[in-house]
Amino acid sequence: MLAPEGKDYKIFGLCFCVAVCSNFMEGYSNSYPNTAIATFKNYINNSYVDRGNPDGLSEIAYSWIWSSILNVWFIGYLIGTFVTPYFTDNYGRRTTLMYANFASFIGTIISTGAVSLPIPELLFFARLIASISSGTSFGALILWIQESTPTHMRGVTSFLSETSFIFMTVVGMGFGLDDVFGNNLIVLIGIGAIPAFLGFILMIPLKETPKFLLINKNSKVKCSESLSFYFGNKYDHIDTMNLIMKESDEVETKKVIPLIKEVFKTPNLLKAYIIGVLALQIIVGIWPIIYLSTDFFSVHFDNLTAQYYSFGLTLACFFANLPGLLIIDRFGRRPLFLITAVINIISLIIYIISDRLSLNGYSYMKYGCVGSLFTFGISYGIALGPIAYFITSEMVPQRSRAVVQSM
Repeated sequence: MLAPEGKDYKIFGLCFCVAVCSNFMEGYSNSYPNTAIATFKNYINNSYVDRGNPDGLSEIAYSWIWSSILNVWFIGYLIGTFVTPYFTDNYGRRTTLMYANFASFIGTIISTGAVSLPIPELLFFARLIASISSGTSFGALILWIQESTPTHMRGVTSFLSETSFIFMTVVGMGFGLDDVFGNNLIVLIGIGAIPAFLGFILMIPLKETPKFLLINKNSKVKCSESLSFYFGNKYDHIDTMNLIMKESDEVETKKVIPLIKEVFKTPNLLKAYIIGVLALQIIVGIWPIIYLSTDFFSVHFDNLTAQYYSFGLTLACFFANLPGLLIIDRFGRRPLFLITAVINIISLIIYIISDRLSLNGYSYMKYGCVGSLFTFGISYGIALGPIAYFITSEMVPQRSRAVVQSM
C-alpha cells in the first residue's frame, strides 16, 4: 500500500509524510518556546520555589538556565550530524531514520515527564536526546529522499524537507499561543510524541534505498526489489543499476575518517563542502527568529500582539515555501539562492535600523520591524532555507554524499 511504484503523486505523498514525521521534533520543539516563553519562565521559577527556594530565581539565574535548555539543542544536533555517516553508511538510510524517530519519541516522553514533575534539569537532558536524534534524522532524511525518488522529482521532494520543518514551526508557534496550549506545557510538549512514534511505524514497511543496497551492500537482488518498490516498472532496472554504479565512482569506503580526509584532498568535494558551509552560514539568522521573535516584537508591542506577529511571521514563511515547490525545478538553484540571500540580508539590516529608530522617538518605525522580519521569513521560505540544506548533496557523488552532507 505504501509502495509508490513510480507514481509521482504517491512518491510526493510518501516523502511528505516521512519528512513531516522526521522533522516534527526539530521544528515543533524549537518554536513553541517562542510563544509560550512566559509559561516556561513560570515553570522553571516555580520548580525552584517548590524545592526550597522561596524567593525563586534571579533574572540572571533564569537566563542561564533557560538559555542552557534552549541551546543544548545545537550541541546535540552537532553530535547527531557527526554520527550520521556512520549509521547511514553501515545500517542504511531507512533504518537510521526509523530509530532516530524512535529516539525522538523517547526524548518527548522524558520532556513531558520533566514538566510534570517538574524538573528543568531533566528537560535539559531530554532536549539533548531529542536534538541528537534530530541531527541524525535530518541527514538521513535528505539521503533517503535523494536516493529513493526519480531524478525529475528530486528537487521537489528535497524541498519537502524544509517545507515540513517550516510547517512544524507554524504548528509549534500556534500551539504555544496562550489561547491554545501555551498555558499547558504537558499537552504542548506531549503532542510531539505522536508524530515521532508514527514516523517510527511508517519506516518499518519501507524498503532501503536502491543506491545503498547496491553500493554499500553489493546486493543486486535487494536493489531490484527496492527499485520495484519505489520506481515500479516505470524505469528499466538494469539501466538504473548501471547508472548507480557509474555514480559510485569506485568501491565504497565505509570508514568515516578516510572519507573526511578525502573531502579535504579532493578539489570538487572541498568546493562542495565550502559552498555548503557558506550557504548554511547565511541562514543561521532563522534560529534567533524561531526562538526569540516574540521577545523582539514585545519590545514594541504588548505580549499578546507580539505572539500573534510571531505566529504570522511563521505563517508567511510557510506560505512562501509552497510556491517554492513549483519553481525549484524551473529555475536554477544558484540564481534562486543568490536573489533570496540578498533580500534576506537586506531585510535584517532594515530591521536593525527600524528597531533603533523606533526606540529613539520614531515609534511608527516599529512597523518597519514587522515588515522587515516578515520579508526575512518569506525570502527564507521560498528558496533560501530549503536550497541551503540540500544543495551540497546534489554536488557530490554517492560514496561521499553522507559524510559531506553531515559535515
